[in-house]
Amino acid sequence: MEQSATLLEAAKNVSVVLTSSAAVSYAAGYLALRARAHALGTDPGFTLVDQMYVFAGFRFALVTLLALLCIVPALMVITKVARWTYARLKPRWQKVFDWVAVVILAAATLVSFVTLGTEAVLLGRPRPGALDGILTSAILRDGKLGTVITLGATLTTALTLLLLRARYRALSSERTDPLIPVLALVGLIQLILLPVQHGIFHADRNGRALARIPGGVSGVVPPVWLLDRGTDRASLLARAPDGSLSLLTVKVDVLDGIPVTRVAPLNEIIGELAPASGAR
Repeated sequence: MEQSATLLEAAKNVSVVLTSSAAVSYAAGYLALRARAHALGTDPGFTLVDQMYVFAGFRFALVTLLALLCIVPALMVITKVARWTYARLKPRWQKVFDWVAVVILAAATLVSFVTLGTEAVLLGRPRPGALDGILTSAILRDGKLGTVITLGATLTTALTLLLLRARYRALSSERTDPLIPVLALVGLIQLILLPVQHGIFHADRNGRALARIPGGVSGVVPPVWLLDRGTDRASLLARAPDGSLSLLTVKVDVLDGIPVTRVAPLNEIIGELAPASGAR
């Protein structure tokens, strides 16, 4: 009887963990796809319930685990050096060390907000060499900067959570720690920014060429590329007769029966459209 109760309790705990993980993954997928649409300038018509968030969330989880694996050596070196330095400081300077660490982590978090200002890169005209031009290139063409940002964001988040855990474990009932709420706030912001950064730089970057122009769509020349398909709306990319790029939002019903002839990454699509448009 006791063994059955133990198994039942273990099953409940596993169920709670799986349910919580699925909910977090779903929310992360929603944030990632929202960030992707904002960065590209598409409007596929998001709904609160959609199965595509599940796949996007688990893809984000996989990328984050890979990033965490890559930053483990740097994480170990930083933590060991910090502990070695901290142990050799006087108590007064240890407090200064703590606040400096928190300020650095908070500043790194604020820097991450720069990427949130990048929007509608498919139609934008960034200045050559400017920051928005560099970010646009990272989103559409060169993913190296996005990889560096992802690794850096994962590293700072891990450091924040480790420091928060250490401060919380050292907390006693006789005193309070003003750094704990600050670290908790910084860590929460970083955890929210992780799927957003993933959506901007690493979410699905493929387009699908349609065999013909959908009914009701005018003012563009083939090929027409399907970028996003939501529950009731879809986002298309095409070239106008004057050579400029156009983003279109149509109802998904007009896509029924139209075959997809090719799947290509966005950098190839832009490369094919750019010579004719002269836009990039």
